[in-house]
Amino acid sequence: MKIATLAPRLALCGLLGLCAAAPALAADDAFPSRPIHLIVPFSAGGQFDFLARLVAKPMSKNLGQSIIVENVGGAGGNVGGAKVAASKPDGYTLLEYGGNFAIAKYLSPGLSYDPVADLEPVGAISIAPHVILASKSLPAKTFKDMVAYAKANPGKLSYGSPGVGTSMHLTFEEVRKHFGFQATQIPYRGGSNMLNDLAGGQIGVGIVAVAPALPFIQSGKIRAMAVTGKERAPSLPDVPTISELGYQGFDSGSWAGIAVPKGTPQKIVDRLNQAINAALHDPEVLQRFHELSFQALPGTPEQFHKMIDEEAQRYGPVVKALHLVQK
Repeated sequence: MKIATLAPRLALCGLLGLCAAAPALAADDAFPSRPIHLIVPFSAGGQFDFLARLVAKPMSKNLGQSIIVENVGGAGGNVGGAKVAASKPDGYTLLEYGGNFAIAKYLSPGLSYDPVADLEPVGAISIAPHVILASKSLPAKTFKDMVAYAKANPGKLSYGSPGVGTSMHLTFEEVRKHFGFQATQIPYRGGSNMLNDLAGGQIGVGIVAVAPALPFIQSGKIRAMAVTGKERAPSLPDVPTISELGYQGFDSGSWAGIAVPKGTPQKIVDRLNQAINAALHDPEVLQRFHELSFQALPGTPEQFHKMIDEEAQRYGPVVKALHLVQK
């Protein structure tokens, strides 16, 4: 159709108010046309916050719009999760999504939203192993020493985790059960306070992601006894894996990705996924990942969805077995 012929029709269409869909389609085609908000569901300074800010820069460059990182902590990440789930599904409000949301479905079934069904996976960012740590005050220098100490002193060993129902808590319980020793969990609100208490000798053992523990390990304040990934962490090459220590095939870690509200158009999801994957090939991002033992996880929305499902299937039964379901 010629422009001269089309113009009167558009004028009539606008006069009669019958073309409401046209601007939406144009805006959709131009996505993104304004800044994007990336919600980090935890406080500033932690692993999630670090990852969000690291990938936001190359993603912003790829998308041609700024990405504003906003920390919305509380309720184990569910305050931020609920905010994004209730947002308009237009691609302008993103959630940094981690394994905590897959676990929350079982841990807190009374949530105001479904942390799996109400959010749409866009793409994974990275995974990093956990590390099992010991205070210098603990009379055990290696993982095997710790197991022997716990068996010889029932009820004396305590371990700190970043919180009840976190992947670190559930990972340690899997390890504890396999090796047959007793240990009492002391839950913290995040890993930083736990690391400080571990360094101060208030607790004997702790488990957290590798990245926040590195400064404490490198300064000699705490000892790294084992990592939970299937391979040794690049930043801790001398620390054995749980698999090497006798739990063959064991593999666990903290992963993160990006999700959007359910109902976001597929072409917007695909565009955001493309920007994530481009960021995960950025040399600066990859260098920082290597330094902190993160593994980049470029892939499709479907692959990220599968990862979420596998996390839920793995830890759902553990939550139930430990009677952690919150009313």
